[in-house]
Amino acid sequence: MVAAQVGQLLGWRVINRAIPAEVAESLSLPLEVAEANDEHADSRFWGLMTRSAVLLASEAGGELPREAFNDESAYRTVTEVIVRRIADSSDSVIVGRAAAAILQGRADTLHVRLDGPVRARILQAMAALHLTEKDAVRMLKLTDESRRQYVKRFYGREWADQSHYHLTADNTALTLETCTQFGIDRS
Repeated sequence: MVAAQVGQLLGWRVINRAIPAEVAESLSLPLEVAEANDEHADSRFWGLMTRSAVLLASEAGGELPREAFNDESAYRTVTEVIVRRIADSSDSVIVGRAAAAILQGRADTLHVRLDGPVRARILQAMAALHLTEKDAVRMLKLTDESRRQYVKRFYGREWADQSHYHLTADNTALTLETCTQFGIDRS
């Protein structure tokens, strides 16, 4: 929500779900395969999804050899190229995808991590997204674990390590409007 508000107020593009689609297009893969490698994918099913997509693509006359589908480094490399291209070509807010790792050291970026106590984040998700407590807990656990695994798998880093960010804020203690304004004031 904060990323969308920052993007809207600055007139910048907000990049989130478009990255897996661009990865799929760049590698000539089914979107499902790229999504299986995305940070929101449950990594336990990555191998199964990839093998299934390889089989389906090969039976349908896919252009890539089977080996190309099994190379995780291809997903990482293409994702990095896309994130860098976006950062180079436009003012944008990039959500997730280990952008803090990919764009590390660039003077023209601000790496922000919004976090807070688990219970407060659950209550915030329930109110903002109109979720039941059970759904908010499930969504929070899935999102946090998926991002943790993605950053660990591709970059060998701890996702929550504050040293990777210029700014870490408890967005449950601050209003979303305050977090948004802080992001705008620092851009």
